[in-house]
Amino acid sequence: MGLFVNKGIKKLLIGLILVLLLGAIFSQAITYINAVQLKNYIIEHDYKLAGYLNTHHTDMSSEIQSVFTSEKSEHDYQTGKALLEQSGYKDSIQLHLIPDLNEIYRTNVIINLLFFIVIGLVVLSAVYLFLRAHYEAIDHYTDTVNKIKDGEISIRLEDSEEGSLPKLAASINSLTASLHTHIEKERHSRTFLKDILTNVSHQLKTPLSALMLYNEIMKDENTNNETVAIFLNKSEAELERTQTLVSKLLKLARLDAGIIELNKKEYVINDIVKQAADSFETRLMKEQKTFEIKAGSKVSYLCDKEWMLEALSNLTKNAVEHTTAGNHIWVQVDETPLMVKITVADDGEGIQPDDLSHIFKRFYRSKYSQNKQGTGIGLTLAKTIIEMHDGFISVESTVKSGTKFTINLPCLQNRKIEFTQE
Repeated sequence: MGLFVNKGIKKLLIGLILVLLLGAIFSQAITYINAVQLKNYIIEHDYKLAGYLNTHHTDMSSEIQSVFTSEKSEHDYQTGKALLEQSGYKDSIQLHLIPDLNEIYRTNVIINLLFFIVIGLVVLSAVYLFLRAHYEAIDHYTDTVNKIKDGEISIRLEDSEEGSLPKLAASINSLTASLHTHIEKERHSRTFLKDILTNVSHQLKTPLSALMLYNEIMKDENTNNETVAIFLNKSEAELERTQTLVSKLLKLARLDAGIIELNKKEYVINDIVKQAADSFETRLMKEQKTFEIKAGSKVSYLCDKEWMLEALSNLTKNAVEHTTAGNHIWVQVDETPLMVKITVADDGEGIQPDDLSHIFKRFYRSKYSQNKQGTGIGLTLAKTIIEMHDGFISVESTVKSGTKFTINLPCLQNRKIEFTQE
């Protein structure tokens, strides 16, 4: 059986068998001692009886020996029983009325009680020691697994013995080794991707700047050619879009590489929201959309202003791109004792249910919004920035009714700033 492969269980069972064997031997010894005591009591009783008869019936002295040593018949038994029962000496007599026999009984009770107490303590001690060692090993495994979960993937468990726990340790070690391999592969892949993105982005910056300059020069030339003007405008729009993509790729690569150190200071979230909205003011007016900031009071927060502005700008840009003329966009800032909550919402077209679980994936573009502008990494960038501030972002959306992104930032270090009206 697989149970007996466990070395600890083997030791426990062997110990219990030895205890039971010793108990059986000791029980036989007690039985023998009881028989000897009973024999001694009977002989002592017969001695007393013979002495009594010899003392009080001297004429029977020659027959006393035969009284105790000769074979007795059933008639003798019945006659003697009838004679002694007349004086109350019968099998129902209380044990304490026979002092010598009662003493034997009490001695045996104490011996048996002590015997079973000792056996019970030995068995319980063996089981306790086994279970303690077993659960100490389990606790050690649990602590090790928690350390592995926290990133100490070089730790290994002892798995050289036989049994279920060493098999579990071997499985954990195998899983840890596999995890370490996957982490290293992922790290190399991310480093490679970061290097590629950084190099490509840097290489694109110079020609992009030159192309935008050339485009401006050509626009300034008065060609009186409407077709050329249209294509120059389209070219400018695509160049700006490409430049935005390159900029975001650089930022994402830096975040992925973990080389960003946030420069946290206390800033007013309301002001950062307004700064993000101001960059879209012209576009909002042109596309006939309205924008509103809702806040009961001004809220300060310990954050990196530039990166927080980047996250809020991306969410605002997403709202602008997925609304149409007449739609309304609003940002609400709230503060509780535990959280600063920033909600970016609109009453636009909404997000399809199939897309909700994918919108934060990098380069993800919904099949329902292929005609929309966008790089596919704005929301990824926003989510990464918020998580770097120890917060989280969630999304709710209903098709044809609008979308709401909610940022939750822990405010254990946050405090309210008192403002004076100017």
